[in-house]
Amino acid sequence: MRKFLFISLISLILLSLSALGQSKIQITYMRWGDIREIEVERKIVDAFNQSQNKIFVNLESTAWGAYWQQLQNRIAAGNAPDVILMDGAYFIDLASKGVFKDITEWIRRDINLKNYYYDPEVCEWDGKIYAMIRDITLGGIMFYNKDIFDKYKIKYPDWSWDWNKWIEAAQKLTIDENKDGTPEIWGTYVPTWGEGGLYPIIWSAGGTVLSKDKKSCTIYSNPKSLEGLKFMYELRYKYKVCPSESFMQGLSDPFMTGNFATTLGISSFIVSYKKLPFRWGIAPIPSGPAGRFMSANQLSLAIYSKSKYPEAAWEFIKFATGPKGQEIMGKEHQAIPALKLKTRVYFDDPNIKSALTIFSLYEKGQLKSLEFTPSWLEWNNMLETTLGYAWQGKVDIEKAAKTAEDRVNKILQEAWKKLEK
Repeated sequence: MRKFLFISLISLILLSLSALGQSKIQITYMRWGDIREIEVERKIVDAFNQSQNKIFVNLESTAWGAYWQQLQNRIAAGNAPDVILMDGAYFIDLASKGVFKDITEWIRRDINLKNYYYDPEVCEWDGKIYAMIRDITLGGIMFYNKDIFDKYKIKYPDWSWDWNKWIEAAQKLTIDENKDGTPEIWGTYVPTWGEGGLYPIIWSAGGTVLSKDKKSCTIYSNPKSLEGLKFMYELRYKYKVCPSESFMQGLSDPFMTGNFATTLGISSFIVSYKKLPFRWGIAPIPSGPAGRFMSANQLSLAIYSKSKYPEAAWEFIKFATGPKGQEIMGKEHQAIPALKLKTRVYFDDPNIKSALTIFSLYEKGQLKSLEFTPSWLEWNNMLETTLGYAWQGKVDIEKAAKTAEDRVNKILQEAWKKLEK
């Protein structure tokens, strides 16, 4: 009898615990990322779940390319995740179609945006807020190999560097040791994709990628934009301190080879550089004729407009973008926290601590967004692909720029026309 009562008591306790677990509101959070990024995201989700007795977040993840296809399929089926990690490249296209819940009032009630590095381009549409800012990626950062600079007795790049000093140092550090016509060490590398190098160079020349209304491309029609493109071209074919893109094929990240004195890139590279076998450092992009400009791209978190539990989804977003979630993200070097109180947590490393000063450019308006538009990814890919013929040495830069501008304009005109219907 006692045994029966004991077993019944255990069963009752288990049933009670089960009921308690089932009583929690369950929501789904979906994001893209590599193994490392997902591991950190899991820590944020686990910390939230442990702090809750009413909400449980299920994390779903996949690779970048598959993420957007899966998301589109689930939106079409009406069962998208409750919380969606959003990139500016897709934000306008989805926000304009009513995919996200309007969280304007919740933001005003619960969050002081002055405490964040906040880009409305990835959060706002048609006067309303549809997403909360999460992190920052800096573009146009100069990474430099200290071992190479020390070997050839050249001073490290710093805030005094302009384009002329950059060229001078790159010429001294382009070394063809065996005299076979191909350097073993290159003085520099400027990526030809947007935030990595292309956009910051155009801006630093005083140029623009798009017109003020974002409805036309200006890389050829604006002489300053063309000046920036010519600078990138001349680094390759006049000064010969940067390899052509034909040479670079198959080389995903040149800096990691140890054969480049300097390269431009984005802040998310920092994580993979931490284990490099040589000493390295970070500096801001050298200033051009118009000054020094770098890119600031931001990710945000949005709530699916058809979510059954939007309030629960908002609770998770507040946690992920609040002090605890931002601190986990920063300490683990997953991304730079957008919350100003936690931004410096990311830079607690001797190699990268000096990069924190780059944020002074934010207040000066010298950290610029990527100028997102509808169909942004389509026209940006067209721009980079068409200019690629010049970087490969197949056509001159003016012809490539004219062709690229014409092609991008056709995409932009069609994209805005569809949006206005």
